[in-house]
Amino acid sequence: MKCQCLIASYHKDFEWLIHCLASLKKFSRDFLPPVISVDSKDHAGCVAIVAQSYPEAIVKIEEGREGQGFMRAQLSMMSGDLLCPDADFVFLVGSDCIATSEFRPDDYFAANGKPIMLMSSYAALEKAHPGAVPWKPGVTRVLKFVPKYEYMRRLPIVYPKALFPALRAHVEGLHGKPFADFIYESDKLHRNTSESNLLGAYAHKFMPDIFEWVDIGGDGVDNSPLPNMPNPLLQLWSHGGLDRPADSRFVYTVTKSAFGRKPRDIINEIVYGL
Repeated sequence: MKCQCLIASYHKDFEWLIHCLASLKKFSRDFLPPVISVDSKDHAGCVAIVAQSYPEAIVKIEEGREGQGFMRAQLSMMSGDLLCPDADFVFLVGSDCIATSEFRPDDYFAANGKPIMLMSSYAALEKAHPGAVPWKPGVTRVLKFVPKYEYMRRLPIVYPKALFPALRAHVEGLHGKPFADFIYESDKLHRNTSESNLLGAYAHKFMPDIFEWVDIGGDGVDNSPLPNMPNPLLQLWSHGGLDRPADSRFVYTVTKSAFGRKPRDIINEIVYGL
């Protein structure tokens, strides 16, 4: 079983990416070297970061459309089979994620060998967080059915390689145009596309046997480990900057939580031992 992390990044997130890669270099085990997708304008900058933090990492160019960089990133994340052709399973990771301890693929698979997909019903989410279900209409628009669940519950999310081309082909069949063209054009009008929810909803309906589905209810996980589900990957908030105190209650040692601490200080402590 070959597993690989895929990160879609860009220049404004490079101040995070360098630490993300350094943490993966330090803590990841049993993965292929990570793949970072950037557009051509950011290629040289990303190559320089990789040379400093994870020389074996692979930088790939995926061009986008002017003013739609977020969709370029999402399309990269829905192309895991193309960007990570040697992997059997693709782990989606953000530039603002930091491995805090030994990070292995096995932690994200059930005893039956299937990757675990966390989910929360929209009924539970709407009860716990009224109005906080922005991706449901986007999934309905793209897949033409109303999803019952939210699938973007924490990073990393693990996807079998076969899911990516199946989703793209299905959407092309529904809308009669190339996948990227449809995503770019429709999101420009609606701005509610979520790659994780499209992949999760499609798999749940059409390929349910590829995951072990775990309903975690409506309160969310704050990216923290769940009972019997280790998660050594801390997700911070790139838009907040390295000096904005974290609001994540992720506990990364027995006694230390990320809450209220500057990401810069957390990174220095965990990744660099400062």
